[in-house]
Amino acid sequence: MAQFSLLGKTAVVTGASGGIGFAIASRFAYEGANVVLAGRTHSKLEHSLERLREIEIKPEQATLKPQAHSTHCFDVREMQAWKGLVKAHPTVDVLVNCAGQTQGSLLLTMSEERIQDQLSSNLSSVIWGCKTVGRQMKSQQIRGCIINVSSLLAYRAVIGTSVYAATKAGQLGLTTALSQEFARHGIRVNAVVPGYIDTEMTQDIANKDQLLKRIPLGRFGTPIEVADAAAFLAKNEYANNCILNLDGGLSAV
Repeated sequence: MAQFSLLGKTAVVTGASGGIGFAIASRFAYEGANVVLAGRTHSKLEHSLERLREIEIKPEQATLKPQAHSTHCFDVREMQAWKGLVKAHPTVDVLVNCAGQTQGSLLLTMSEERIQDQLSSNLSSVIWGCKTVGRQMKSQQIRGCIINVSSLLAYRAVIGTSVYAATKAGQLGLTTALSQEFARHGIRVNAVVPGYIDTEMTQDIANKDQLLKRIPLGRFGTPIEVADAAAFLAKNEYANNCILNLDGGLSAV
């Protein structure tokens, strides 16, 4: 069977203003998709949209019809906001759940509001996205794909990441369950599990030199490498419950 082509397809990427999210959006644009950059900050989304429009489609995917990239400003934590997204974009072929918040504090020092916000941003939002977009894909009989961007901390957590790690582990459980539940509708559900990736979030990480020595490949990954994995999951029609580790071998040590 030929690979699923992203040419002319609509891909929604949350957390698309920068870092891994924008890298995935850029790769999908290169593959010919019409990308919807989704997030909470309008100005950042518009800046990312300008950059996205500068990306040339890969030669073999060239088409006379111009790509139609766009933005959608909304709060991923709100179920009603997700309903608004699918109303504004009635056909979604690929959903990438990449939005989320990091954590750098001990559980005993976290307020209830901070914990709830982390749960809503990193896990509830992914559930709402899978539910609303999955229902839309089913109703339109779209052979779609959902990709959840988890984290190595889902099963190799460190001090100060307790709630974050729990949400990312929850994403993997959700992926496995939905890969079975949604398969009957022709919808594939997969996950990318990045380790330490060279983004703004890792610029000031503590003990970076020691961490690099623990990673078998001796370096952090790049957003482009994560985007390559997301493109593979979107295009390979036998990838379902495929959970790809991108950690330079750190999970093996």
